[in-house]
This record gives sequence, structure tokens and C-alpha cells, in this order.
Amino acid sequence: MKKYIITIIVLLAIILLSIGGYFAFSRAKTNASNSTQMLKQKALAEIEYLNNEIIEIMNKLNNISYSNFDLINKEIDSSEVASENSTSSENFIDGTVVEFNNILTDNQDKIDWDDAKGKLENMYDTWTSILMDLTTLNVNKDNLLKYNDLLDEIIVGLEKKDKATCLNKLADLYNLIALYTKDFAGDDQKVHVYTVKSNVLYAYAAATQDNWDKIREYVSNAKQEFNSIMNNQVNNVANIDIVNKAYILINELEEDSKNENKSIFYINYLNLIQELNNI
Repeated sequence: MKKYIITIIVLLAIILLSIGGYFAFSRAKTNASNSTQMLKQKALAEIEYLNNEIIEIMNKLNNISYSNFDLINKEIDSSEVASENSTSSENFIDGTVVEFNNILTDNQDKIDWDDAKGKLENMYDTWTSILMDLTTLNVNKDNLLKYNDLLDEIIVGLEKKDKATCLNKLADLYNLIALYTKDFAGDDQKVHVYTVKSNVLYAYAAATQDNWDKIREYVSNAKQEFNSIMNNQVNNVANIDIVNKAYILINELEEDSKNENKSIFYINYLNLIQELNNI
């Protein structure tokens, strides 16, 4: 009788240990999943920081920003446009009068190189932490190693005051964050948005050298990639107005590349980047 009691106790102990182990394993698995998700959110915030910094530095290298030109919304009909000989028709964009400030032309070579270099040095400082997070998330190591190499090349370009090289290398740097996002985010929409912006920034870099063939190529790539965003937007009406506006601006940018009008190109570029940031 005692032998049976001992056997029953042993079996109950095994059952209880098994149940306890199962719950412990489930809890550990849930905690690990939550930890990975939190790390992804942190990495996405870090990627967004790099997104903002790279674009700001690239804009500063041409001294352009939203304060560099005035957009005056106004109802315009064809007779008014025809009668106002003092305003060129190319200054009208979607019912908006564009008044250019001189900074779009006269001051593009008056660059604050020290400010750009300071921002880039901040990106060096933050990279160690970002690198650790992206490594933990199994981002491609070869692409991670390219980041520091590009920063080094950009610093050299800034010291030489070589704007074209800096813009091209910054566009390369931005392309890397699109690749990083693709490796870990699990969010196709974000990947498409970063890829569109990468192509737009390559086009913007090419504009400095008036390389309109390259500009047209990159804008075409951006437009093609944007179709994926449009397709994903079918079941998401929250951003539909922003997506539609961005699509219009990409088409405007394509038209600008055909007309080879750099000032209008810069304006549509800035507005497009802003809309893409909101998607």
C-alpha cells in the first residue's frame, strides 16, 4: 500500500513539475517576444532619427528649407494666369503661387560646413548604440559595416568642401537605412516609404550636378516603388489623402525632371519628402 502511495506522489510531482515547466517556458517565451518587439520599436525610432538627420544635412548643403520660399495659396483660373504677364506660368503649382527667395539660387554655395560636420559627428556618437540594436536584430552585417565607412567618406568630403561627393555619399547612407529596415522591421509599408525616399534623395543629389538623365532614372524608380504604397493603402483610409498628395508630387517631380527646372524641382522635392514623412 505504501509503495502505491509513493508511486502516486511521484507521479503527481512529475505532473506538477511538467505543468510548472510549461508555464515557465511560456512566460519566458512571451517575455522574449515582448523584449524583441520592444527592441524593434527602439530600432525603428533610431532609424527615424537617422532619416531626419541625413535629410537635414543634405538640405543644408544646398541651403534650402521650407523657410527658403513662400507658397501663397490662391484660387487661379486660366484667364488670370494669362493676364498676369509679370508672373511666369512655371511659378504656378496646383493652385499655388510660388514666390522664390534668392536663397534658392544665390546662396546655394554659401554652406555652413562646420554645422554639417557637427551633425555628422553626432551620428558617429549615436551609431555604437544603434549598431548593437541592429546586430541583435540580425541585420546584415556587411551593410552595417558600410555605415562607418560612408561616414568617413562624408567627413572627408566636408573637409574638402566637395558638395557633390557629400550629397552622393549621404544618399548612399540613406539607402543603407532602407536596407536595415527591410531586414528587421517586418513592416512592408515602412520599407517601401524609405525606399521611395532613398530614390528621391539620389535624384536630389544628382540635381546638384544637373545630371537630368540620372534624376529621371531615380524619379522613375521612386514612382514605381510608390505603386506598392498605393496598393497597400486600399484597406487603410486614414492616410489616403497624404498618399494621394505624395503621388501627385512624385508625378510633379517627374515632370520637373523632363523640364529640367531645378528651382521647381527643389520645391516639389521638399514637399514630397514632407508628405512621405507623414505616411
